[in-house]
Amino acid sequence: MHNAMERLHDPSTNAFGPIEHIYSLADIDTITHKIEDDEWTALGSSIAESLLETVLDVCSFALRRMSWVDRMDITNQVAVDVSKTVEKSLQTIRCQPLTFDDGQHSIPDELLRPLYDLVLKELRMASGDDSFECNSQNLSLLVISSVGEAIETYLGSINVNAPFFSLQKQMKNRVSNRRMDLLVKHAKGCENVKDVERDIVDSRKEWVRVNLGRKAANTYHFGEITTKVGNDHDVGKRRKMPSMWNALAQDLDGVLLP
Repeated sequence: MHNAMERLHDPSTNAFGPIEHIYSLADIDTITHKIEDDEWTALGSSIAESLLETVLDVCSFALRRMSWVDRMDITNQVAVDVSKTVEKSLQTIRCQPLTFDDGQHSIPDELLRPLYDLVLKELRMASGDDSFECNSQNLSLLVISSVGEAIETYLGSINVNAPFFSLQKQMKNRVSNRRMDLLVKHAKGCENVKDVERDIVDSRKEWVRVNLGRKAANTYHFGEITTKVGNDHDVGKRRKMPSMWNALAQDLDGVLLP
């Protein structure tokens, strides 16, 4: 991580002439942390959505045999579980110091390791079979494929299996490039930090709407990991609704399997 002074003199923070005359060190720090939070949680949403789709796809036959309400309950629970686990794993990776050696060539184990047990647990729940088993090699391939595809899709034109791939470095570059674009964009109008932050929040909500659907966007709070199911911030009121109507209301974006 760059400190404030390094960020000030980094090309990404002064591409539009003397950016330091428009934004203070504190301003640049605030913007940088906002972008970091946004990028990492958006990556988390991509990974969580991919894992949710994987579990639902593997257990599609068993889920189709369940009632509509039961399918919705299981879908919601899987979405909550994967979102929480991915968020915790990514937080661990973010807190690690960034190194520039060539020791990392793949998706971090800190991200993958907790997902193996999680996916097996979710597969058992979704299939309705507590004895459901998946050999370690197939489980590993399932998780790595799902997570790798999500990372590549989010980062764009990146091969997670390429030599010297580092998720931390890729995210650092992404944050730096986006910071440059935002500072240049808003410096032209001499807009303040709040304007930049509003741009970050609004653009991410639109990203959620386009990539995860209207329901996810309507329930999205900045800085959280979400999936197409959305995040329920009003559980108490939902529980007062009849279960069938609750399921219908949650499936307006076609969350349930056909």
